[in-house]
Amino acid sequence: MIQLDHVGKQYPSSSSWAVRYLNLDVEKGELLVLLGGSGSGKTTTLKMVNRLIEPTEGQILIDGHDTVSGDPVQLRRSIGYAFQGIGLFPHFTIAQNVGAVPSLLGWSQTEIQTRVQELLELVNLDPDVFAERKPSELSGGQQQRVGVARALAARPQVMLLDEPFGALDPLTRDALQQEYLTIHRSQGLTAILVTHDMTEALLLADRIAVMDQGTILQVGTPSELLRNPDHPNVEQLMQTPRRQADQLEALLRGGGNE
Repeated sequence: MIQLDHVGKQYPSSSSWAVRYLNLDVEKGELLVLLGGSGSGKTTTLKMVNRLIEPTEGQILIDGHDTVSGDPVQLRRSIGYAFQGIGLFPHFTIAQNVGAVPSLLGWSQTEIQTRVQELLELVNLDPDVFAERKPSELSGGQQQRVGVARALAARPQVMLLDEPFGALDPLTRDALQQEYLTIHRSQGLTAILVTHDMTEALLLADRIAVMDQGTILQVGTPSELLRNPDHPNVEQLMQTPRRQADQLEALLRGGGNE
């Protein structure tokens, strides 16, 4: 569904490459996580898919079509995009925020209203309660739900998610992660999710691509990375969730941290 072939990005002000020689395939219906620390190139890679950042080299295909062959604005309107900052229009109602892209695409008001109601219900926000509210009247978790609904509004096949749950408290974050997984599967989406959180990657991903300094170190399922890391940096990343799992197991057996 999404293919990156020898993709690279070098910014004009830099002599080094932010991303280089990136080869990656994301299958239809898959949730692939780009995992890495700050500066690893994961967000740059994500933004090259919808041309918020233009690649310096290589080719990106979505469903067999070269992304540079058409209008970048139309491309972005066809791809769902959710991110940590949410970016809701503060003077729009929730209904207007969710319906913004369908409106730009020329949908009728009846189609937009129907779609807004469907999506608010999908993300567990009662349309009768929330549709006419402003973003400032919602909690952080509710705003993030609206951000996901807006990303889904034009019925995209592809979703890009840039640390969308990162600023939330643990309980809200866990609830939204599980809700997104349900939506992902029910809607048949193909998604790339960026995170630096190893636990989030392991729990959400079908496959994980571990990035460092603009390159991919290893791609595999969560189980494969935990059991058979084939790069020292991947091994180091996997030590944290293993250690935490061991500590939790010890607590469940009646041990402690004393």
